[in-house]
Amino acid sequence: MSSPTSSVEKGVRRRLPPPLNRMGLFEPYIKDGKKITEIVRLNPVEVFLAGFIPPMFGSVSAIAIALIFHNDEISNYNWQCGRARLPSLSRIINLPVERTFWQLFLLFHVPIRVVELITGFSRYKRMRNVNYKRVWLYELSRYLYFVVGLMELIFLSGLSIIGERENIQVHVIFFYVFGICGIVHMISNIFCHAHSLYYLNPYGRLSYYLKIVFTSLYVLSTPILVASFLLYWRKCITWAYDVFALCEYSGVFLNICFHGCAFFDIRYKVTFSVRKIEDVVQNEPTKQQIEAIPEKH
Repeated sequence: MSSPTSSVEKGVRRRLPPPLNRMGLFEPYIKDGKKITEIVRLNPVEVFLAGFIPPMFGSVSAIAIALIFHNDEISNYNWQCGRARLPSLSRIINLPVERTFWQLFLLFHVPIRVVELITGFSRYKRMRNVNYKRVWLYELSRYLYFVVGLMELIFLSGLSIIGERENIQVHVIFFYVFGICGIVHMISNIFCHAHSLYYLNPYGRLSYYLKIVFTSLYVLSTPILVASFLLYWRKCITWAYDVFALCEYSGVFLNICFHGCAFFDIRYKVTFSVRKIEDVVQNEPTKQQIEAIPEKH
């Protein structure tokens, strides 16, 4: 026979997580001398969608609107090396409507990507595989993941705000630095993923292999992009500019798809919560949740 007991001496006490209130939030609780009050909790999938859908929608909309409705303005323009059928991404976001879609939706997702970077930087530290001995290399990759990821967002914002019509030289520099930062960020992300608990199933390996596929395609498209650009401007091979434009379009989508792998990294693994932390007042009564494991008689 077993019966619950209220005396600590008759059982083993164990502190439980605070129960949830009617709003689905934790009740205030005490931890390490701090009173913690949860203010709001966000669904990680909803946070992911808020960071994934806007850039995908903005980039697809800008390119589609340009090719369908403003084809005469940006296609078949005659340069010194012949008529180019497909416009570059820089020319697309120079048009007023396309520029609005591009800036509105891509810049909207930047703060959410910053939250993603901070979360990944913190969790990669806690979830490092203890069997991996080259800690210095892992930490270097973790910091590259965070710092270069921030730089990628900065230069993406820069090339979106400063277009060809503002300053073509600065725009081109921002574009290529953005591409380089994207490659470094992807490789460091994959390395940390491979040597952390993120690699575990059910979604860890799927995310890992998808990241490798998107990064490989992204890296392979880079020399094609550069070579086609040089072939057009130096050898006046007309079709080379169309290849250059297609590489730009695919590069944008591959970058977005790579970051879309975050869905598998945070699903069922991360909870975004805003909490108020304050010192415990000495005279303030505290509530501790205690479960007494009953003795068997």
